[in-house]
Amino acid sequence: MKKLFYFLFVLGIVSCSTSSDDTLENQQNPTDLEPNKAFVYYMESPKVSSLQPSWYYTFNYKNGRLVKMIGKFVKSENIWSPDNFYSDSFTTLSYHNNKIELKFSNDTYPTIVYTMENDKPKKAELYNQFNELVTVKTYTYESGKIKIYSKTYTLETYYTYYLDSNNNLIKSEKLEKSGGLDKALTTTTYSNFDNSKNPFKKLYLLNDNFYEKSLSNNNYRKINYTIQNLQNPEYLPEIGNAEWTYQYDLNGQIVLHHPL
Repeated sequence: MKKLFYFLFVLGIVSCSTSSDDTLENQQNPTDLEPNKAFVYYMESPKVSSLQPSWYYTFNYKNGRLVKMIGKFVKSENIWSPDNFYSDSFTTLSYHNNKIELKFSNDTYPTIVYTMENDKPKKAELYNQFNELVTVKTYTYESGKIKIYSKTYTLETYYTYYLDSNNNLIKSEKLEKSGGLDKALTTTTYSNFDNSKNPFKKLYLLNDNFYEKSLSNNNYRKINYTIQNLQNPEYLPEIGNAEWTYQYDLNGQIVLHHPL
């Protein structure tokens, strides 16, 4: 009887050690890079066209998990107004079983809750300042392909990301609908990959730009994109591109923040 009690006691300790915190730690690869600073230019391109030395994010980690980002970039909606960066704004991440909650300071939509499955996001729910659910994203995974469906009221967006045999992102398509009608299609190709580890792997939940950059094993340094107006197909498509020149350390890894 004493042996049986001891076995059950040990089993109980082992069971407790596989609690939600340990499960969440497994959602992060311990070998992933943990950048502590990053220029906005590297992170938000092609939205940012020039490198601003005073515009940089800082990142904090705990037990191998990202817990805070300081800094917020806001792209101007008016070509005559400058972009802005708020160095005192911050984002915090908290982990609860299979949920990851993001809180944004001074934001109209201050909360996003991610539901995780097999170490990947399965669903994202965005809430406004009144704790009302505004946007829902669902993620599906296929061989060499990731699909995301997003709905905000009557606005729908379909994302498709295509990966090559090296698990690098080579193409994406973004179809926007309004009231059930096709509105715009953005097609982007990614190229000029380096051979370095991807420093965005632990930052992927923070925004859509970081998510796209996190999908590849290595790092693309050039994109070309085309935006087609599906409501007015007679209009010529908008065409653009962006290209980066990263700096690398002695180990061949990207340096996202460096002395200028």
